[in-house]
Amino acid sequence: MRIAAVDIYTVDLLLAEPFRHASSGLIDRLAEVVVRVETSDGAVGWGEVRGNAHYVTGETPGRIVALLRELLVPRLLTSTADTPAGHARVMAAALPGASSARAVLDIAIHDAAARALGLPLRALLGGPAGATKVHVHGTIPFCPPEIAAERARTYLEQGILTMKVRLGLPDFADDLARLAAVAEAVAGTDTVIATDVNQGWTPKEALAKARRLEVDRLGFALAWLEQPVPAGATEALKALRESVALPVYADESCGTPQDLLRLIEARAVDGVHLKLCKAGGIGQLHAMTAIAEAAGLPYLIGQMDEGMLATAAALAVASATNPLSCELWGFQRVAAQPFSGIAMIDGDMDLPAAPGLGIAVDETGLMHVARLEAVRA
Repeated sequence: MRIAAVDIYTVDLLLAEPFRHASSGLIDRLAEVVVRVETSDGAVGWGEVRGNAHYVTGETPGRIVALLRELLVPRLLTSTADTPAGHARVMAAALPGASSARAVLDIAIHDAAARALGLPLRALLGGPAGATKVHVHGTIPFCPPEIAAERARTYLEQGILTMKVRLGLPDFADDLARLAAVAEAVAGTDTVIATDVNQGWTPKEALAKARRLEVDRLGFALAWLEQPVPAGATEALKALRESVALPVYADESCGTPQDLLRLIEARAVDGVHLKLCKAGGIGQLHAMTAIAEAAGLPYLIGQMDEGMLATAAALAVASATNPLSCELWGFQRVAAQPFSGIAMIDGDMDLPAAPGLGIAVDETGLMHVARLEAVRA
């Protein structure tokens, strides 16, 4: 399964619901990079990654496209690798880092490989081919308490019983009011509440504020506190974990398998949030779930808000592994997109039965950037 040709596209997906958190600022559109891969045996696969997530990956849409055109795709077109793992090794050797650029190609290659075998991608990854759904958790954005409460009630109506509340506003009282409103809205149910600060606190702030979030002061237990400090502050994560009973999870601090191993060695966290765009591809993400499981470390599988292609890829990994919870519904904020094939029903992401990712792509809704083809002797 050598790579015969790659088409590169871009598309801006306008959000029906713009969002904001401590890292991103306001996001009103998703700047997606999409690739179409053709293999030597005639299979076709598609991949998607979000380009305007520089606050997590350090990449931009223009940088991703440039790396694809000038480095990664030319290397794949001249490579003799013929498996998804082999292609991933070629890309990693050619370009350490640049996780989103590698991930979008890796997703497309896995899609093509599964389609060639007539299997859903989750089955190719070792999951049950007959799996039909993955349960997800909801998130509550920065918003007034009354809107947060309404969002929580809506999630309950949809069958979602785990909710993650964004924290990190300058006035901590606003965060506490939003959290209290959610807790009141779901009182008497089996809802699990967690929080995510998206690197919004300094280490000193994190210690003081995490203590305010302890069950004896808050009045209810939080399932986890996600990424309270900047990504590079591993010692601060460790110190916080050792100082409070509240479970401390890493997101931006845990991008690659190497990051995960460092966090495990340091005993810095109680759990991690894993994403395709950080890991650099499906193989890398799948490996990270195995590492976490071997270490007895709970993990979440999530994504940036993205279209259905990227969502379907993460769902395939989630359905083939054992995450504590999944944050894989961001495509629902998109007003319109050139992809179809998955939907959320009663709190579950409905998995497509078709081979590969199972996503249909309307190429007329994409902007074509370039086509690169192999030159074979």
